[in-house]
Amino acid sequence: MVRRVLVVGLFVACALVGCWQALVHTVHRGTRSVPDLTGQSVEQATRDAHDIGLLVELEEPGVFSGDVEIGAIAEQQPRPGFHVKTGSRIRVRVSLGSERAAIPDLRGESVQGSVRGLERAGLVPGGRSRVDGMTAADRVIATDPPIGTLASPGSEVHVLVNQSPANRLYVMPSLLSRTTEEARRFCLANRLRLGQIHEVPYPGLPPGVLLRQYPPEGSPVSRADIVAIWVVQ
Repeated sequence: MVRRVLVVGLFVACALVGCWQALVHTVHRGTRSVPDLTGQSVEQATRDAHDIGLLVELEEPGVFSGDVEIGAIAEQQPRPGFHVKTGSRIRVRVSLGSERAAIPDLRGESVQGSVRGLERAGLVPGGRSRVDGMTAADRVIATDPPIGTLASPGSEVHVLVNQSPANRLYVMPSLLSRTTEEARRFCLANRLRLGQIHEVPYPGLPPGVLLRQYPPEGSPVSRADIVAIWVVQ
């Protein structure tokens, strides 16, 4: 009796295995196993797929991948090993390399504004170098790496900051022979600071006429300079 049960069990097991193999053969008949195209060029993958009756279709855009060379296939659908019908398409995307962020244009930003701009771009604020007299105070005038450069997320970006405002220079005109009031109006209109007024005796000229000035005519002068005059007492 036991022997008969074992024989029947063995027969059933063999029948199930046969049915499974027949089913697999039926399902896979006329299909191809999708090869792994990762790391291949699109041209090479196209040739390899063609040899087994499949087609390769390049999709845009590519994908960021630090493990696959730029321009090589980094992603495919269907996945390797999946069975598809002969003539099916394998959709692929190529590697764009490691993800990159463009250095933003921070010119004219304050130091705090540049920090926020870098953090929004996924970058890290680095060191600060300072110069004077290039533009308005506390303003970024350049970055390292330069604006527009592609950098890996988390890269440090250094900034060049103008510390003190630029002093625009003018050519000092002649104030000689003018009156004190005329010199005062001139300095006020041109936003120059009129400093000390020295009164000196000078017979033959009416009081208040300018005899001497500093800075002298033709000298460079900024709005931070003080204009001094000598007038007839």
